[in-house]
Amino acid sequence: MFFKKTTKLSKFLKTNKQYNLVNTKYLDDGFMLSATECQKKLEEELNATKIELEELKKRLSETENQLNELNRNLEQKVIDRTLEAKRLLLHINKFIDHLSHDLGTPITPLVTLLPFIKEGVTDAKTKELVDTCIRSAEYIKRVVKNTQEIAELNTTDFYLKRENLSDIVDNLINKYDVVFKSCSIKVENCIGKDIFVKTEKDKLLKVFDHITSNAVNSMLTGGTLSLASSKMDRKTGSFIRVSISDSGMGLSSDQVGHIFDEFYKADESRHKLDSTGLGLSICKRIVEKHGGSIWAESPGKDKGATIHFTIPSD
Repeated sequence: MFFKKTTKLSKFLKTNKQYNLVNTKYLDDGFMLSATECQKKLEEELNATKIELEELKKRLSETENQLNELNRNLEQKVIDRTLEAKRLLLHINKFIDHLSHDLGTPITPLVTLLPFIKEGVTDAKTKELVDTCIRSAEYIKRVVKNTQEIAELNTTDFYLKRENLSDIVDNLINKYDVVFKSCSIKVENCIGKDIFVKTEKDKLLKVFDHITSNAVNSMLTGGTLSLASSKMDRKTGSFIRVSISDSGMGLSSDQVGHIFDEFYKADESRHKLDSTGLGLSICKRIVEKHGGSIWAESPGKDKGATIHFTIPSD
């Protein structure tokens, strides 16, 4: 109402040139008002508007205080939930550690003694049964070991140092040279001698170990294992992409999407006791601890597969 009246009065004063500020009377809502009365009326409406603005300001201030209080409560809830999650994770890791110890203690003598028992057995059928026990015991031992690795990765910080990537791969090739030759697998290290990365060497070797083991298991009749690298720039810094390719049984599109899930085994041939289904999950956690990422590619069944992962360059 105030704005409507002042606009009407202002328009009237601007268009009416014949007036005297003291004595002339103006028409406002059907009443004749003097200039003094008009001024008084304007002041009253201005005061009323000022009171309204002050009330609005007060309400805005109250709303702001309420929002700030909600924000503080939300921040505290996030902190509380984070602490709770950390406590639960610590509890789970302790449980896994105790369980692994409880399982590992009785398994160790079985793994050690069963081969000696086998040597004293002459019956062929009994030997087969002992072999089954040996494979089962060794499988349980690997599951316990891999589960402990995952638990440790949840709470362990990495201390990255400058390492030569090609030297690490050469160490891997020398370590498994006998295995590669016995499986008729040709290994190609295409990583340049000038490639350096920031890593914790033992952890990176585990990544190569698990990926290489999977590749060997996929090449049942021999094949080629190739390791290469390339430089990548990301918003978080410079990285080296490592690509490990095999000419084995390959992967379907569905398998590519699940291959890094815990206890996932890509196909029926890998559902044997040689694989725990945890190796690539461990790789994923190690790579992510480096600030990198890991993924798989494959043209399809019987066409080989490639595992890519990134780690910081030096």
